[in-house]
Amino acid sequence: MARGSEHEPTEFAVGRLLAQGEGWRALVRDLAARWPEADPLDLVMALVDAAAAIERMFAPGSHAQEGAVHGYRCAALLSLDIHAMHRLGMRCGRAADLAAYWQIDGYFLRL
Repeated sequence: MARGSEHEPTEFAVGRLLAQGEGWRALVRDLAARWPEADPLDLVMALVDAAAAIERMFAPGSHAQEGAVHGYRCAALLSLDIHAMHRLGMRCGRAADLAAYWQIDGYFLRL
């Protein structure tokens, strides 16, 4: 990871996933912007780790569990973007490369 410890993206994601409102919707875009040199799959891992941490920290049925669902959803959608980039022959070695794909599929840009 480009900044600080490798756990920073996970901590950042946990905070965003637990925040009130729709802050989770821009999380993937914000992770890529904050850690542009990161491997995109490291961002997927951070999202999954964050979702799993939320599941461990809060009881089933807790309102916070919705954050875990959003984290897994973001991880799945980001994984699909990475897969599509590979299929299209696009560069995808760092998070900053995701912006090129998002010009084709702007889901994470619209949020």
